[in-house]
Amino acid sequence: MTLDQAVNSETFIVKDIDQNSKMKKRLQDMGLTKGARIKVISNNTGGSFILNVRGSRVALGKAITEHIQVECLHDRVLGLKTVVQAG
Repeated sequence: MTLDQAVNSETFIVKDIDQNSKMKKRLQDMGLTKGARIKVISNNTGGSFILNVRGSRVALGKAITEHIQVECLHDRVLGLKTVVQAG
């Protein structure tokens, strides 16, 4: 799933970032690296997301979150797989 589908208070693991190298580097500099644990603090602020990344608050626009692949930590603990439907 992508980060833009995340709900408040859920914790995720970053799987991949599908962005150009400049934006990917910028996100990595903010702590969004593969395997990093992030928590959604708020996704109700007019399309932007406020995240807790490595103890810091990071705000990202929805357009950027659409390119960040994540796995829900809750699903990982329970051994559930995320099913993606085409269409």
